[in-house]
Amino acid sequence: MAGETILIIDDDKDIIETMTALLEYEKYRIHSAETVEQGMEMIEEVKPDVILLDIMFPEKKTKGFDAAKDIKSRYPKLPLIVFTAINREYAFDFTKEDIKADAFLNKPVAIDKLKKLISKLTS
Repeated sequence: MAGETILIIDDDKDIIETMTALLEYEKYRIHSAETVEQGMEMIEEVKPDVILLDIMFPEKKTKGFDAAKDIKSRYPKLPLIVFTAINREYAFDFTKEDIKADAFLNKPVAIDKLKKLISKLTS
């Protein structure tokens, strides 16, 4: 059921704008942050039902991983979906199991798949 509040944390303004437009069209309430720090501050302020977190941030390649661990340790029941453009072409030493999140999606994210996932995580 749409209507949930979603917090998007991503350094890419185009991704934020696209995801916001698609999700608002589906009747979700969207808040966004371009930095992990801003996103962490917003969690208490907006009380999201779900967080969409990018994994890669330019200032530190593990920033998204660290944020995911921090979010899940502070808010263990808050659904966290991580998403990234990383694929097999990149040589990163991690698996999906290493990422502390409820779900892992590749960019670009298919909106129907995301809607089903949000519904599953919030029901």
